[in-house]
Amino acid sequence: MITIIYSFTGTGNTLAVARQLADALGDTTIIPITRAMKDGPLPPEAETADAIGFAFPIYYVDMPAIVQEFVHGLQISGNPYLFGVATCGGSPGGALFNLDALLKTKGAHLSLGAAITMPENFIGPMNLMEPVEKVEGILATARERIPEIADAIRDKRECPLEGSDSTSYRVVASFFRYLITSVYGTTRRLHATDRCNRCGICARICPTENITVTDNAVAWGSACTWCYACIHWCPQEAVEIGGRTKGRRRYHHPDVTVKDMVEQKGDSNPSLQ
Repeated sequence: MITIIYSFTGTGNTLAVARQLADALGDTTIIPITRAMKDGPLPPEAETADAIGFAFPIYYVDMPAIVQEFVHGLQISGNPYLFGVATCGGSPGGALFNLDALLKTKGAHLSLGAAITMPENFIGPMNLMEPVEKVEGILATARERIPEIADAIRDKRECPLEGSDSTSYRVVASFFRYLITSVYGTTRRLHATDRCNRCGICARICPTENITVTDNAVAWGSACTWCYACIHWCPQEAVEIGGRTKGRRRYHHPDVTVKDMVEQKGDSNPSLQ
């Protein structure tokens, strides 16, 4: 069975899960969403795949905006089995239901929607990250879910979507997003401290090309997708949100590298470790 997984990741959790699932399924190609949107034409197997998956993290109990934009513009040929895999530190809320609704506008539907708990990476303005000693246990539990999900995809089963499509989740998610992004103003408060050495990694991995690095400064624009990649991947831990993130632990998946993140972006010169 030929399978395509369209993937988006901020701190590597979703990419790691997509890789594990691809290994379990076999004959699977992972296509980074940011690169697909940048490069244009998709590989031939995208037109003939037996199964197509969408792997993404949960932001504010929903899909990232960049994933919604990609799915909205995606042309789906034939009648492939469609599945979604959402990684989250807490609840997936209605994200998988929203993905299903978006696919239904294209005359398709989501046959499987799985939510996998991964280490939390929401660092500010409030800190939701669990103690470091719990991380390996969370990763191990997540790996244990891969075989059952792969079996369901391979058998093309119709499975209940995980999460909740309740109105209360939607209201809470919208309110929380408003508080963090508009009232607190996360994007306006992003800045680099004097630890910054202008290496440019933050700009190279930013999925929305929202960061500009010059000899004198690092600047954030207004197109932030709140993936927190710039914060967690900075080798100097120089990126902060106001003063709320100072001294807080950073995290990225241990099996994912900066080079992986640069390649996801579609950088033509991913010469990093």
